[in-house]
Amino acid sequence: MNIKDFEYFQAMIEEHNFSRVATRFQVSQPTISTAIKRLETEFETQLFIRDASEHRLTTTLSGQQLAEHTDVILDQVRVAQNEIRNINTGKIVLGLPPVISQTYFPQIAAALAKQKLLRQIIPVEKGSAELLKLLLNGTLDLALVGSVQPFDSARLFSQTFAQTKFNIIVSKDHPLAHERQVYFRDLKDFNFITFGSSFVHSEALKQLSHANHFRPQIIYKSDDPQVIQGMIANNIGISFLAESAITNPDVVSLELLDEPQPSFYMSLAYRTNHIFSPVQQRVVDICLQLN
Repeated sequence: MNIKDFEYFQAMIEEHNFSRVATRFQVSQPTISTAIKRLETEFETQLFIRDASEHRLTTTLSGQQLAEHTDVILDQVRVAQNEIRNINTGKIVLGLPPVISQTYFPQIAAALAKQKLLRQIIPVEKGSAELLKLLLNGTLDLALVGSVQPFDSARLFSQTFAQTKFNIIVSKDHPLAHERQVYFRDLKDFNFITFGSSFVHSEALKQLSHANHFRPQIIYKSDDPQVIQGMIANNIGISFLAESAITNPDVVSLELLDEPQPSFYMSLAYRTNHIFSPVQQRVVDICLQLN
């Protein structure tokens, strides 16, 4: 029994066809048949029922149960391969959402540079939802992620290092610019420019929309907070942005009066079973000094 046997078996669950699986892996059909037979011998069970008369392959109950474990087994193997590769290269793959990258990472980068660790960092910039997926599959070693509440996961450790509120931003020429404070329900007639669905801002906006029983009119989405602020400064629409990310002097920030309202939590996250190299541990310690 080897890892390749499980990969062939997983493909057989998807394809239910020896020939197609053999083509996918560019091996002979007997290679696939032999791998499945090894698994059946190892687990002392039949994994597939072959109906030659109808040219049909059916997964047995034992096969369905093994398939559940196979997904976990192969996932953990991929995670281990990624972790060990990063340890051996001495690199730290760090996930950074754009908002945190622009507001907090410069402080971390300065501390890393001081300890001659900055060159070890391989940054990956995506929305927090996508970064958490990459963290779980082992692509990332660490991630600085945003969330609308401190998150708890059996597979991930997280420690919040900062929290901020969300504000509405408008141009200096916008009719609301003189208000300084606003209720979200009063914004239903305005066009919004927002982040994509993998960003925490989208989840927070969805919560406020649900509480106020209307869907914002979104006319444009961007992954870059500077692009969003630039568009707002040109009076193209209004936006919803974490207070710490508002840096454009040509936009006006409006405090939301809604109660309750979501907050923007920023946390360091990594897999609970990840064993850090000495270099990786130093990077963790630097990141947590923000707290």
